[in-house]
Amino acid sequence: MATGTQGTTARKFHHDLVHYVKVPIVYTTLSYTIGKLPKGAAVIDAGVVVTTAFAGTAAQTLDIGTSADGDGFASALVLTSAGLKAADELATSDDLYMSADTDVTATLSAGTAPSAGAGYVFVAYIIANRAA
Repeated sequence: MATGTQGTTARKFHHDLVHYVKVPIVYTTLSYTIGKLPKGAAVIDAGVVVTTAFAGTAAQTLDIGTSADGDGFASALVLTSAGLKAADELATSDDLYMSADTDVTATLSAGTAPSAGAGYVFVAYIIANRAA
């Protein structure tokens, strides 16, 4: 099975490797479903790669999390400069282990009159309870 593609089916590859889901983002869309993590997944990384700085009259920020906790992985990541913005909530999050197939989401706070911005949001995970 391919990994790294947005879809409605949770992805589990049959080898021990890091899986990921990702989605491109732009300043004109405020909410995204990044993908679906399978039951038994454990999130090990998340963030956003900003390729074009987000601009507007107010700060442009992004939350990353699950459908149950929208900022469980990252809260208010500032997107006003290009580069990798690492998730800031992973060390203390209680949302890292998936007990069921779970949608992961990203929500952009575009502020007033957004005028530019693009990038890729990602969540990396391992399968913690893969059968031997």
